Amino acid sequence: MATHSVLTRAGGAVIAGILALTIVWSAPAAAQSITMLSLQSGHSVVIPAPGVARVAVGDGRIAGVVPVAGSQVVVNGKSPGHTTLYVWAGSKRFVYDVTVTQQQLDDIAQMLRTSIADPGVQVVNFDDAVVVKGTVSDGAHFQLLSDILSRFDALAKAQKYTIVNAVTVAHPIGDLQRQLSSFPGSDDVRVDLDGKGNVIVSGHVHDAVTRQAILERTRGLAGPYLAADGKLIDRIGTDTTSQVDVKVYVLEIDRTASSELGLRFQAGTPDPNNPNNIILGPPSFPIVEEGRGIGKPFTAGPFFRTTRLAPTIDLLMQEGHARMLSSPDLVTMPGSPATFLVGGEIPIPFSTGLGQVSVVYKQFGVQLNITPTLLGDGSVETKIAPEVSDLDFQDAVQVNGFLIPALKTSRLSTDIITQSGESIIMGGMLRRIEQRNLQKVPILGDLPILGKLFRSTSYQHNESDVVFVMTPEIITR
Repeated sequence: MATHSVLTRAGGAVIAGILALTIVWSAPAAAQSITMLSLQSGHSVVIPAPGVARVAVGDGRIAGVVPVAGSQVVVNGKSPGHTTLYVWAGSKRFVYDVTVTQQQLDDIAQMLRTSIADPGVQVVNFDDAVVVKGTVSDGAHFQLLSDILSRFDALAKAQKYTIVNAVTVAHPIGDLQRQLSSFPGSDDVRVDLDGKGNVIVSGHVHDAVTRQAILERTRGLAGPYLAADGKLIDRIGTDTTSQVDVKVYVLEIDRTASSELGLRFQAGTPDPNNPNNIILGPPSFPIVEEGRGIGKPFTAGPFFRTTRLAPTIDLLMQEGHARMLSSPDLVTMPGSPATFLVGGEIPIPFSTGLGQVSVVYKQFGVQLNITPTLLGDGSVETKIAPEVSDLDFQDAVQVNGFLIPALKTSRLSTDIITQSGESIIMGGMLRRIEQRNLQKVPILGDLPILGKLFRSTSYQHNESDVVFVMTPEIITR
């Protein structure tokens, strides 16, 4: 039993010695450094190797190796490809990774090296590809490098080569984060690139005004980091909710007032107490007569005759005035539209085919569309589109037995910036209404030619201006 124990220990010692020897011999190989060597086919490179003892190449069809004078090694490029070269010189072994390329590929690589001025970028040839590797300082330098490489793409593709951009960015957003951090309220805001040419702004702020100010600031600084079709992506949250309260007053103000000019037939009755004074009143016809003549050739039928006919001319000028049509209070989120209508809807029939008729409704009256937006300085940008329309039966059309009136419309749109609480006044939305009132003596007023003497026509022309007074105010909760 003891002898077996001794043999076991001895065998273990021998195995341990063999393992130690293997580790010792393999350690230099593991630590061996590899040198990259690139040359064109048909060209040669001289490698200094004092005391060279022997050389070996992996694939002699790619590169040929010839020791010279015991101190140098000549490597000849034969055909494109990769192989490994070993050189034993003195007590050391040197390993080379040899790449043989075609001359056209090297020309492209040389042109790239000449065009790229960044010291941290290298251009290396591999088979049918040119690899651009290294590190640039920020996104602006990376974009400049990408623009240079894009100009060589067509040349490389024509010769069936590929340009690979393997350059990394040390500071993708450069000084953008530092410049933004000095802006008030941006302590919890950060800026990132999404790899698609867009800039992402994320984080947390107090209110919507601060958020908009940070977005405007970032948009002005992020130009060098945005692609041609890049966007600024907003992912900022707020502690409070901001809304816009727009107080609206719609006023109708007469511009030309009302004027009336007409001829009126009235009854004139003498005053019993003063015969020279005539009392005017509605026409009264107490006597009934019939038409008479020789052989009664003309019969006008019964008509009324007053004691006295008192035609008068009325001239009335009334002072202009204003009245409030509506006073809505609109509350909306920034960027969301708000609208209201004072008026109604008229049905408009239209044919749907096969003799069927459908009806759609068209709005008319006083309408207002508002879209407020918050700006970074605390002001409000408001897009306003008011409209005033009236029914016009004079230009109406008749379709399938329906009388469809036309619409007289005044419409405008504008975009204005005000501070919170400042008012916007918009006018010029004219409304013109013309009326004609006809008064006549019964029967006589209908006679041809002579009937005009017994008719009174009154014209009234109204022209008013609809004025909008709007006051947007920011509400933060």
